[in-house]
Amino acid sequence: MCKVSQIVKFYSHIYKLLVILFLFSFSESIATNKNDIISKLSENGFENIKVKIEDSKILIAYENRVFRFEVDALKEVLKLVVPLIDDREELILIPLNRKIPIIKFFSSLKNCREFLANNINAEQFVNDADIRMDVDKDFKLLVDESEFNTTDFRFDLVIKPQMSFEFGPYSDPVLAQINLAPDIRTSFWRGMKFSYETIFPLWNEFGTRGDSIRTGMVTLNQTFRLPNAFFISATAGIFSGNRYGFDFETKKYFGNGNFSLGGNFGVTSYIDFSGMTRILYSTEFMVTGSVNAEYRIEKYDLTLGAGIGHYLHKDNSIRVDINREFGEIEIGFFALRSFKGVSNGGFTLTVPLFPSQYWNPSFVRLKVAENYSWSYVVKSNTNDLIGLRYNTGSRINTYLEKLNPSFIKNRFSKIN
Repeated sequence: MCKVSQIVKFYSHIYKLLVILFLFSFSESIATNKNDIISKLSENGFENIKVKIEDSKILIAYENRVFRFEVDALKEVLKLVVPLIDDREELILIPLNRKIPIIKFFSSLKNCREFLANNINAEQFVNDADIRMDVDKDFKLLVDESEFNTTDFRFDLVIKPQMSFEFGPYSDPVLAQINLAPDIRTSFWRGMKFSYETIFPLWNEFGTRGDSIRTGMVTLNQTFRLPNAFFISATAGIFSGNRYGFDFETKKYFGNGNFSLGGNFGVTSYIDFSGMTRILYSTEFMVTGSVNAEYRIEKYDLTLGAGIGHYLHKDNSIRVDINREFGEIEIGFFALRSFKGVSNGGFTLTVPLFPSQYWNPSFVRLKVAENYSWSYVVKSNTNDLIGLRYNTGSRINTYLEKLNPSFIKNRFSKIN
């Protein structure tokens, strides 16, 4: 009887040992799989990577500063990570900007594999996916995960063109100013961005002040995302339009990003750089502000906007905008009407700049700006310049990096 008991105990110990070894090897396989994903994304330049593996799903947060177009980055991440994932049912990708989540892309891994194997087309794949701005719950699951390949204390020297045109006298019907404006950008913590721009004149017909090398926009921005797709952006520094001071902006998104309400408040004064040493500035500050609403028509990537505000020429005006996105190209028209009966309008054009993929980020990197924007106003006389605004370089609309859920579905479905 004693021998039987000892044999039972012996096999019981063996069984426990096998269970422990199994669990250990299982946990090791998960860790290896997780490390493989992190390594693969890091090697290809993606930053601020967080990965969490659960029983039936895997969550991956990443930041893209390699691809000009976020839809291209999303497809690349799928190509990199899906072959490394085994025995999972669901994949959740969370693109970030300055470590802040923008959206979540949810799909079954079965569909991901079918898409990458060309068994289903991009339209079928993205229609079965769930893309939402409501990312709070999923991102909380990643809070305690370690972050890899951080963007902190990395510097980009961004080369971008500046072009301005005006109608001149009969002898010189079109006046032009063309500058090169390298911009040093960096981020030290979540949501923060510092930018310092220097302007180098290449061609100038707007007067001698534009002939010198001078400081351009210098800004420090902090962006926050609060629960339920509510964004706050605060910027201090030197803005466009020869303004310096402080700017505060808020925007709340509804209907999965297709409707938004926003507000802007600024306290600024005049500043002008004549060369690198002489600065003209005023200590008399003025307050500007506006409130606006935007509605997006999903099918056409068309956004309708309307707002009312107090602007830089001390006018109280109404502004109406119509913008349509054709992939990375964006064309917009705007109309202005002041409470004093002055009307104006114009259009904006945004085009992408070559190349579409950049070097992997490092301590210092040279790159070209993602796009170039040009705006034309029909009436350029001072009294007609109503609705005039400065640019901080950190508006919330541009911060979202074309990651609107409906836009991604529309553009992804056109991938070959």
